Amino acid sequence: MLVIIHPHGDMFYVTMNIILVFIAPGGYLYSNIFTYASIPVSWLIVYPALVFIFKADAANAAASLLLFNMLTLVYFSYKNVIRRQKASLQNILNKNIEEKQGLNDERDRAIRFGNGIKIKEAEIVNLYEITRKMSEHLNFRDIFHEFSLFLKENFTFRKCDLMILDRTDGKPVIDRSYRVWQKDPADGSGAGSLNGKKVMDLFKDGPRDVWLTGKDDAKVLKSLGIEKNGVETLVVLPLLSEHKLVGVLALENLPKSDLERFIILAMQFALEIKKVLLYEMVEKLAVTDFLTDLYVRRYFYERLDEELQRSRRYNFEFAVIMVDIDDFKKCNDLYGHMVGDVVIKDVARIIKESVRDIDIVGRYGGEEFAIVLPETTRASARQVAERLRKKVEENDFKAYDVKLKLTVSVGIAAYPNDSTDRNDVIDRADEALYRAKKSGKNVVCEYKR
Repeated sequence: MLVIIHPHGDMFYVTMNIILVFIAPGGYLYSNIFTYASIPVSWLIVYPALVFIFKADAANAAASLLLFNMLTLVYFSYKNVIRRQKASLQNILNKNIEEKQGLNDERDRAIRFGNGIKIKEAEIVNLYEITRKMSEHLNFRDIFHEFSLFLKENFTFRKCDLMILDRTDGKPVIDRSYRVWQKDPADGSGAGSLNGKKVMDLFKDGPRDVWLTGKDDAKVLKSLGIEKNGVETLVVLPLLSEHKLVGVLALENLPKSDLERFIILAMQFALEIKKVLLYEMVEKLAVTDFLTDLYVRRYFYERLDEELQRSRRYNFEFAVIMVDIDDFKKCNDLYGHMVGDVVIKDVARIIKESVRDIDIVGRYGGEEFAIVLPETTRASARQVAERLRKKVEENDFKAYDVKLKLTVSVGIAAYPNDSTDRNDVIDRADEALYRAKKSGKNVVCEYKR
């Protein structure tokens, strides 16, 4: 560091030189205004003070101030260079931070996307598994059981109702229903069934997904039979097969965030329903008559064999009734076969209405029917036969524009009194039917040896 000393050795002057030299770095430390102001101040105030007050040599005083001014400017310039470099580096740093943040955001998005892919993959795997499990069964109860287990493991809900529809007469009506709870209500609250007719009214304008809330749709929920507390939402989905409504799924308290997943599951479930309905239809066609919905002759014999074995094992009685429509050929010849088909269908309906669910009814021939009454005596069988005969006699048959009255003849045979052989007991009942025909028709005859 340069220090200019007064030739007379004035220590105060030396001290001033040292102070000026050390003040010069203020150009780096102080603000720009202070730096700009320090140069003229040094010549207007410090220089006269050095010369006139401290009697310093003018040249030496000027040299000291020039040195001060130079150092001040050097430090000032250096400060500006450092500032610009610092600003440039700060900009680079900020840009790097932004790029880093952008990369972090990209990474987070990639992680979220990856997690979303994993979730979707898990959902697809789960859907495949539940589809595979449901496809192993051919009846609604077992399929709905698998469906219920999947619901409990993968969804939050309160109660789920499945309604299977029947289109026998063209108009869909609820044929059977199944239910599952997420948690069985300990007090039985909310255990009432949905109003099936009101549920079907939701689709009177066509199949659609229905979302109801307890807050906005309380009246609709009440009309559906939901009056208990705890039901916040209800989703009702139509199950379609070939654009026809075959079933309805109703789920309580499903979060709306899960609605899309549940709809996908319901669509898959509808495919399983289609499969079961097809299987049931094929199975039914294999054992029932298309016109009357009664057992075909082959399957009737299978059921008769089962009843024969059961009766032998437990020493039960049973009766066989043969029914034949009187003068049916004349009806066909007079009105045509289409009217004859309506008559056969109506007689089959009357027979089914006249017997129990456990009784076995089959179409034995064209206009001839066979009935097996398990655990039934001859006397009880005669009462059934008389009731059936009377209902047919009183019935007004209507086919297209034709109205007519018809009667039936009935023959009865009993196991084991009349025979212990399957074919023989059928023959005995047929013989009794023949006697009824010979007796003037519209009568009931029992087999007599």
